[in-house]
Amino acid sequence: MATEKAPESLSQAPEGTTMPAKLPPIPKGATVRRRPIPTRTPSTRAARRIYITAKTPFRSVTARVRKQLDKNLREASASNKAFTNKLAANKNASLDDRIRAIQQQSSKGSGNGIGLEDAGEVIILGTGRAIQKVTEVALFFQKQADCIVQLRTGSVGAVDDVIQEGEEEWGGEGEERVRMLSSLEASIKLR
Repeated sequence: MATEKAPESLSQAPEGTTMPAKLPPIPKGATVRRRPIPTRTPSTRAARRIYITAKTPFRSVTARVRKQLDKNLREASASNKAFTNKLAANKNASLDDRIRAIQQQSSKGSGNGIGLEDAGEVIILGTGRAIQKVTEVALFFQKQADCIVQLRTGSVGAVDDVIQEGEEEWGGEGEERVRMLSSLEASIKLR
């Protein structure tokens, strides 16, 4: 019984996936210089990204998120008021024309009538040890009655420089290595 082998299917990856290649060992006398993680700009103006680290204070993150959500709500309500002002400006329009315009506007969004469909979202992003902080902030806003929280996981590639002993600090012919970091993204929107 002691000679039985553990099933090999548990230790190997499934057939359809490939295991990431391990980085080669660092040569003797070389040091690794870590570059900052590249940040991406938000795809739209309404999407606001907040990058946090493990040392970022919890209260300041929640205050920044709430402030941005309130700002997004004000901007969305201002655009909704602009639509109602357009309706009011056309005083010669018949009642049927006004009703059709309101129905067309409400069919474009989710139809809740107060313009929250354009309120935007705030995205909190953390990598490595900051993932715990992102989950704490997401849980805080999930307990709020007026917020919707979605979590997305991912990986980010960070570039490191391997500097040989005796080379210049950032120049020279050092090699670059890409290491993968886990990341967590929390999307927070108003209901």
